Amino acid sequence: TQAGGNAGSIRLRARQVAIEDFDRFDSILAMDRNNLVELERMRPRAHAGELGLFLRYGSGSRGLEVPDPYYGGEQGFEEVLDLIEEATDGLLAHIRSTRF
Repeated sequence: TQAGGNAGSIRLRARQVAIEDFDRFDSILAMDRNNLVELERMRPRAHAGELGLFLRYGSGSRGLEVPDPYYGGEQGFEEVLDLIEEATDGLLAHIRSTRF
């Protein structure tokens, strides 16, 4: 997929979360509360890993849910990209401080 702005060229492949993912990953992050609720329903009782909202690793200044960019035109996509980049930086900082 080609993204504009500062994203450059990014290859993305989306898929649904599978039950096996709870064994494979220690953290599964959702973009909005509806998806988080679905993940909590899927979660095996034995899974002790993290489930949460991705944007909690951002500043939180614009909420904790990633908005749907399709209703905001080009500006909506830029805003979502900014939110995701900020939260990604926060997530990486969290990983570095807790696991290395």
